[in-house]
Amino acid sequence: MTVSRAWFCTLVLSLVLPAQAQTGVATVRLTTHELPPYSYRDTAQQRLSGIAVEVVDCVMRRMGQPYDVQVLPWARAQKLVQQGDADGFFAASRNSERDSYAEQTATIAPQQWRWYLLSSNAADPLSPEFRATALVGSFVGANMLDWLRERGYRAVATPPTTAGLLKMLRAGRVDAILANNLVMERLIREQGLDGQLRSVLQEDRPLGVYFSKAFLAGRPGFLERFNAQLGACRSTAR
Repeated sequence: MTVSRAWFCTLVLSLVLPAQAQTGVATVRLTTHELPPYSYRDTAQQRLSGIAVEVVDCVMRRMGQPYDVQVLPWARAQKLVQQGDADGFFAASRNSERDSYAEQTATIAPQQWRWYLLSSNAADPLSPEFRATALVGSFVGANMLDWLRERGYRAVATPPTTAGLLKMLRAGRVDAILANNLVMERLIREQGLDGQLRSVLQEDRPLGVYFSKAFLAGRPGFLERFNAQLGACRSTAR
């Protein structure tokens, strides 16, 4: 299906720019996942929306680059790029595993990794004692989960979504969760949990698009052209 500004809401969401459709420019195949406010299906508008989506859309339009986006579980979204069945995934923070088969763009959206605990829990999540004894978690496919495991945390909670993590925290199944600040802030507002949780900053981890090295090898200069548009697109994104 060919569209201009509007998106159609199915598993695969495609954008082909009419002015570019006859130039023979190959469509770039991207993957993402449901992660409001970065990327999510807006059923009312029948489009893929979110702060990361808006930036990617802006860059591709400025480049005159047709593309499509497949919405998948996050681990699967990355695997398709790793095995050559897609060209890139977003929005992702940097890690060594991803760097082994893909290259990250400059920042498309901000992210903080924050610890979330019940307000009644006075533990210090930055302390060595916490690392050794606390039960923690992050969602499957997240860079945060790999980070926890690599550093010896007791990562016992691995649901598929941040909402699942929050549910486990509220039920007392874990002492704390490591999560994206914007995602959690949205969930806290939606669930009316202001004042019931507290957070502690672990580190800043900005997000980009990862394009596979195989894709970039066949598109010399693509990454540089993409990055050159990001400043203007980030400043105008909703």
